[in-house]
Amino acid sequence: MDMRFAIIAAAALAFAGAARAADGPSGIYSSVTLTSDYRYQGVSNSDQHAVVQANVHYFRPDGWYAGVFATGVDFNDYGTSYELDFYGGKTFRLDAATELKLSGLYTAFPDNRTPGPTYDFVQAGAALSRKSGPLTLTGTTTYVPRASYGSGEAWRVEGEADYALGPAAVVKAQAGRRWIGRGADRTYWSLGAAITWRNLTFEARYTDTNLSRARCGYNPDICGPGLSAQVTAAFPLILF
Repeated sequence: MDMRFAIIAAAALAFAGAARAADGPSGIYSSVTLTSDYRYQGVSNSDQHAVVQANVHYFRPDGWYAGVFATGVDFNDYGTSYELDFYGGKTFRLDAATELKLSGLYTAFPDNRTPGPTYDFVQAGAALSRKSGPLTLTGTTTYVPRASYGSGEAWRVEGEADYALGPAAVVKAQAGRRWIGRGADRTYWSLGAAITWRNLTFEARYTDTNLSRARCGYNPDICGPGLSAQVTAAFPLILF
């Protein structure tokens, strides 16, 4: 796993160093988030505890992008404490209001020591977004050939609607369905709202799934309904 980590990190640096296209600047966006609960496809990956998250995102005017996302986790296992996501892809502008985003993702848990199959996985995805006035609709589908801990193939479809109440406020609704080879399929949904003030974004979200305590798995508390809050600090955009 350490070798794969090094290869992906080197590839990300090489990608970031590529020459930018002539029709506009490239840039780096970065942020730090404190969230009261890290929910992943409806289920808490932090055992309903607060964690710190960070994101560094590199983009080019020709649509190519890459980035790294880091977050704390708590699986009540053998001490796994953080997750690293390395991603990249390309955004295609289909018209003035519609874009298609293709992506690849490698998720790693570097300090995991659980016996058996790895938690790490690779994911491919596609997202189609369309904006109409204050409303933005997004449909996403993803595929994982080998899900965490020997769970087999995993497919996901998800829809999200964001409605801007003004330049600094938005309400959000999300619903998704995940199918997995070995484990419990699940449906999840959430409702939330976010307000931005200067470089800070405050968000509250209610999340739930259709999983009962018996079908949730090793920790029956992480699949139930929950209200989470988070604050994100965005650093100044770097253009070059």
